[in-house]
Amino acid sequence: MKKMLLTLVSVGLACSLLVPTSAVSTHKVEAATTKPSFKDISGHWAETSIETAVQAGILNGYSDGTYKPNNTITRAELLKVMALTFKLEIGLGGSTWYAPYQTALAKAGVYLDGDYPGNVNNPATRNEMAKLAVRGEYAEYRNKKLTAAELMFRAVNKGILSRSGTKAESINTEGTTTRAEAAVLVTRLLKLSNGGSLTVDKGASSAAEIAWHRHNMITMFNQNDLESFPYTKKINSRYQVTISELIVLDPTDKSGYYAQYLEGAQFLLKGEEAKPSDGYVFAYKLTGKNLVKSDEFQQVRGSFYMYTEGESGVVYLANKYNFKDMSVKERPGLFVNRTLMSFSTLNEGYDCYLEFVDKDYIQSQIKLYGGLPIHLEKFNVGMNKDSQFYLTEVKDKEWRE
Repeated sequence: MKKMLLTLVSVGLACSLLVPTSAVSTHKVEAATTKPSFKDISGHWAETSIETAVQAGILNGYSDGTYKPNNTITRAELLKVMALTFKLEIGLGGSTWYAPYQTALAKAGVYLDGDYPGNVNNPATRNEMAKLAVRGEYAEYRNKKLTAAELMFRAVNKGILSRSGTKAESINTEGTTTRAEAAVLVTRLLKLSNGGSLTVDKGASSAAEIAWHRHNMITMFNQNDLESFPYTKKINSRYQVTISELIVLDPTDKSGYYAQYLEGAQFLLKGEEAKPSDGYVFAYKLTGKNLVKSDEFQQVRGSFYMYTEGESGVVYLANKYNFKDMSVKERPGLFVNRTLMSFSTLNEGYDCYLEFVDKDYIQSQIKLYGGLPIHLEKFNVGMNKDSQFYLTEVKDKEWRE
C-alpha cells in the first residue's frame, strides 16, 4: 500500500489519511519548488508532461528515483489523480485508501455508479479515463450517464484525449492507461483550468464520433441533427438500401480519418478535374437488399444521389480499392464494388457511394439554412416529393410536384 501511495501523492498527504473519517481535508496540493528529476524519463515522449504534473503536486515518482512512465495506472490511482486535478474537497478515512477520492468525485457528479465494473485495482482503460475527465472538466456532463462511446468522443473532440497510434482510427478505447498518459491528461486539464485551449485531433475525433453514432458531422461541421444510423430506405417495391455510416473526409488532411484510402485518388468537381482542397468527400457506406427474387441486377451505390444543385462531383479511388471480383461483399474502409448485385436469390450487397462536394457550396448552405441539408434523391425516379429524403432535420428546397 505504501508503494502505491508514493507513486501518486506526497508523503505528507499519505500521512493525512490517518486522520479520523469525520474530518475533512483542507489540504491544498502544493507545487514543487524544484524541477523533478527521474532517471527513467529523459527523452521520453511525455517527459515535459510528467515534469509538469509532478511539479503541480498531482503525480509523484517512486522512492528509487524512477517514475516508471510505461507502467499502467490503476482505476483506484486514477480516482485520486482526478480528484486532485479538479481540486475537490476530500474527506478523510474510509474502508480503503482511495475511498475519500471516490466519494469526492461521486459528490461532484464526476464518478457515477457503474463507471468501474469489477476490480478497482485493475488498470484503468482509456474509456474510463475519458469518463472522469469529461465530467470533471465540463459541468454540463456531470451526473449524466452517457454511453462510454459518447464520453470518449467528447474527450477527443475537446482535445483532452487524442489518437493512441499513427492512424486516426487508433483511439484504442479499451486500451490500458499508462502513467505517462495520465501525466499528459493532467497537464491538458491544468491548461484548461488556467484558461488555455487545446488542439483537437480532428482525425481521432472523427474516429470516436463514428464509433459513437456512425457519422462525423459534429467534428466536421458542428452539426448533429442526423437520422440514427443504420438508416434504411425503400428505393422501390423490389429493393431497399441501408446507410450504415456517413463519413465526411477532408482530402487535404493527410493524418485524417481514413486518409489512407484517399491516397492516389482523383477528384472531379462540376465535370472538371479538381484539387483535393476544393471540396469534402462524403462517403456513404451502404448495404443493399432485394425484397423479391427476380432476374434483375442492382448497383448498390446507384441507389440514390446527393442533391447539391450541381456543386459536386465524383471521387475515383486508386485501383486497389476498386473490385470486380463477382462479389459484392463488405470490405474494410472505403471501396467500390464494380460488380452488380443479383436479385436471383434474396441476398445483400455492400458498396460505398462517394461524392466530392464543393467547400464553398457547403459553407453557403450552412449560412443559408443554419446547417448542411443532407438531401438525397432516389435514382431513376422523377424529382418530386416522393423521390427525396433527408438525413438531416435541416432541409433545403423540397420538390412538391
